[in-house]
Amino acid sequence: MYFVRIEKMGNLDLDIEALSAQIKVNCDISDARFWGTYSICGLLLRLRELFRHEKGVKPWEEIPQEVISEWIAAKENLWHKIEESEFINLYMQKAEFPPFESEGINRLLEKGGLLYGAGLGIRMKPSFFLAELLSKESIDEYEVIIAGRELVRDLSVYPAMLQGNTIVARRDALAAVLWDKFEEIRPKKYKGALLYAFSQYGIDPQVEANELLYTKIVQIADEEIGAYIYHEIGEAHEGVTLGGPWKAMLSGPLTRRAELFVRGIKDVLSDTSDRGMLKYIIERRRQGSLGFYLSSLGGFRKMLFPEIQEMFLCFTEREDWQLVEKARKKGHEKAGELASSVLDIYRLQGDGAGEIIEKDLLDKMQPRS
Repeated sequence: MYFVRIEKMGNLDLDIEALSAQIKVNCDISDARFWGTYSICGLLLRLRELFRHEKGVKPWEEIPQEVISEWIAAKENLWHKIEESEFINLYMQKAEFPPFESEGINRLLEKGGLLYGAGLGIRMKPSFFLAELLSKESIDEYEVIIAGRELVRDLSVYPAMLQGNTIVARRDALAAVLWDKFEEIRPKKYKGALLYAFSQYGIDPQVEANELLYTKIVQIADEEIGAYIYHEIGEAHEGVTLGGPWKAMLSGPLTRRAELFVRGIKDVLSDTSDRGMLKYIIERRRQGSLGFYLSSLGGFRKMLFPEIQEMFLCFTEREDWQLVEKARKKGHEKAGELASSVLDIYRLQGDGAGEIIEKDLLDKMQPRS
């Protein structure tokens, strides 16, 4: 994947610290409103990563428990104070912008090699960041923008997000995800897709965690960001097929389990799309990307797409990409059938669809204990 690198065009007539402080206010308000979106374990992991980012602690450096405990307590106190607050507008170059007006803000920031991101993530959680702008490219009808070092961010870590016809990919967010994955393979007995993925880049699980390793992880993120971009392209493509009723259903009062199940269906549908992540991986014979994809499958996505896991051992022995393509097509067919069933239920049940989706689809798919 090739991109046009962005060079800074002189000095930007802007107080970056003041803008960063404004964006940080909205990051904190979003986290205050939506921290309950995450599991306790997920929240703690995100808080540790946010602590590192805000305090400049490197991934390989230890964090004293008493220090981060005090920081988390202060963060929780702040959240209690601002959880009812409204997002603030951003002021720059004598102009005022609503917080989600990223297009207008970025017209001013691009000349200084900066990028502002604002969008909605899982369970409609707002997410904001300010980062260095690395590159821009057009892929099909999409403008793809790559962000580098992040100056401000919230709890959310999305390697890529689709905003209209623009895909914003965050290299540092992906590097953070990959570093966490590296930590998973540290135990000597670990085996599986994740170990396979890192081995494709020559990284042994027992290598010392230091600055040199982090530099390699960032290089891997540069290599892997394309797969996440194509997930978003697949997401957009399948979204057009599913249409307005799918969006209306997700914005309605689904039960939590039903919503996660429905989002899992859409993720598998997007990844297995003819324009999605797996097609990108297969066409380019990217073994490392395949390993990382398999290692990321969890929850309902793992349950919905067993075919991709079942073929992995044979693939590592024979490196037959037709096995992957066959699994992709079967996964797409199954996810498409489930999506149709979900929409049928929604059309009949409306706001009461969640409980029926759980009973008629989800509960029948899950193995009985």
